[in-house]
Amino acid sequence: MQKRLSLVALADRLTLRQQTAAMAGLLCIIVVAVSATGAAWLARRDAVREANSELVALARTMSDRLDQNMFERYREIKNLASMEPLRVVWQDNPARARAVLMQLQASLSDYAWLGIAEPNGNVRAATRGMLEGVSVAQRPWFISGLAGPAVEDVHDAKLLDGLLRKSPDDAPFRFVDVAMPVFGPTGAKVGVLGAHLSWNWTGNLRDNVLRNHDPALASELWIIGRDGSVLLGPKDAKPFDSAQIAAARHGISFVDGSGEQPMLTALAATKGLDDYPGLGWVVAARRPVDVALAPANRLTAVIALLGLAVAAIGAALAWFLAGTVTRPLRNLCRSVDLIGRDPGAAGIRRQHGSRDILQLSAALRSLLRRLGTAEKGARDAAAIIRDVQAKADKQARDAEEKTRRLGSDLHTLQILADTDPLTSLLNRRAFLPFAEDAMNYYKRYKRNLGVLMFDIDHFKRINDTFGHAAGDEVIRAVAKIIAGQIRTTDKVARFGGEEFVVLLRETDAQGAENLANRIRESVGATVVTQGLAQIDLTISVGAAIVGQQDRDIEDVIERADKALYAAKSSGRNRVVLAETGREPAPATV
Repeated sequence: MQKRLSLVALADRLTLRQQTAAMAGLLCIIVVAVSATGAAWLARRDAVREANSELVALARTMSDRLDQNMFERYREIKNLASMEPLRVVWQDNPARARAVLMQLQASLSDYAWLGIAEPNGNVRAATRGMLEGVSVAQRPWFISGLAGPAVEDVHDAKLLDGLLRKSPDDAPFRFVDVAMPVFGPTGAKVGVLGAHLSWNWTGNLRDNVLRNHDPALASELWIIGRDGSVLLGPKDAKPFDSAQIAAARHGISFVDGSGEQPMLTALAATKGLDDYPGLGWVVAARRPVDVALAPANRLTAVIALLGLAVAAIGAALAWFLAGTVTRPLRNLCRSVDLIGRDPGAAGIRRQHGSRDILQLSAALRSLLRRLGTAEKGARDAAAIIRDVQAKADKQARDAEEKTRRLGSDLHTLQILADTDPLTSLLNRRAFLPFAEDAMNYYKRYKRNLGVLMFDIDHFKRINDTFGHAAGDEVIRAVAKIIAGQIRTTDKVARFGGEEFVVLLRETDAQGAENLANRIRESVGATVVTQGLAQIDLTISVGAAIVGQQDRDIEDVIERADKALYAAKSSGRNRVVLAETGREPAPATV
């Protein structure tokens, strides 16, 4: 009760203007606080989601690069072991075998040691002569390589450590082994070709991947063995458990709180490539949580500062508006106070500013004059207000209708600007933004895309023979066939004249070629009737799949256009697929 009386006493001491300004300011602060809290939560959620996505992509990039490098080494050793001219060298000429191995080692420093071991395990020839005459019969790489192509996981150097280390203080050598059986001229197995890849190449690869990543994000990359141990990373790093390693096959992310500071961590497993089986490595991409959430924290601070500024402006505006709203009431209070004090104050002037003030002043005038004219004036004033309100409402409805019509007209104009009037397909200007967006998606996520270029064969002859109306009907028929064959995720446009282009998402060369042939066959089975004339149609198609050498979507379109030219030049009514890095070659009709 005492608290309630204190609040009433405080309200009695404050003017209506002060109370209104205080309430409006408090409302501004509450609204800003709720908005800022919601925005901060959304920003943090999006920042975590974006950071997770980036880290998973980084881990997958590293795992793909590991697979690619190991596949290339595996393929080099396999190709070297199977070369026909070297079969005599492996069996009869250690000096020439050593020269071949030295040449391969000189081309790539990752090969710490290359050697040929005889079936009994003795090293017959090796780079720099190291271990020649020494038995490696008990080494896992030799045992596996004698049985067939093999890759051995990371291990410490046993026989070569003392030969390769320049100083006893240097870190021990670790290798990844690739081994292949080799055969003599008669086809008999004459030994094993072994290659020891220095484990240092993974550190160089990691540094290269991180250099291409944003250095400000302070990311780390570890390589984890199939048993969960850290192969590349801090020596005191905590191993990951088997469940996390198993989930890495599909790519996972989580917060690791086992260290000094929480780390956002993503895991991605290597999978091998072609005939290279892979070694079950897992890449861990890590980033401090406070670094990952720094953009969200900065955005939260900005939102808070803006909120405070908005609240201050709102309070000031509320103070000004409250003064404007309550001024007629203050004037009315002063006029009433003069009644009985000032002999000349026989009445009250009508006060304006709000409907309530107007009604209050009218009621007081009625009481003072004891006449009904004040009531009539109030009714007249109310009628005026209603009329003004009705006019204002009509003006608002008219403005809304004009805005709606303008929006509809703009939408119609946009459709007209983006659409080819003859075929109702996209035009070139509207098609290119879709194509550029697909190219950006490919560069970021490596998701395939392709381009098909179509050209109606002998179109000029059709125009000259049957007239332009027939040519327009042919163009519409081909456009309808192409649009009916593609998926909803693909885009088709008329590039001008009798030429069409299709953007294919999530496809490979075989899929693009199959689709192009289906469309070509559908067009070939179509006959356009113009009057009494029956017009047979064929089309030529050029196809291109995006490749690493393509700088932008224009490069892909240009390669598809060159393939189209090759199709036209080689007899028409066919599909030509542009091969990456080479001139286009005709596909089978």
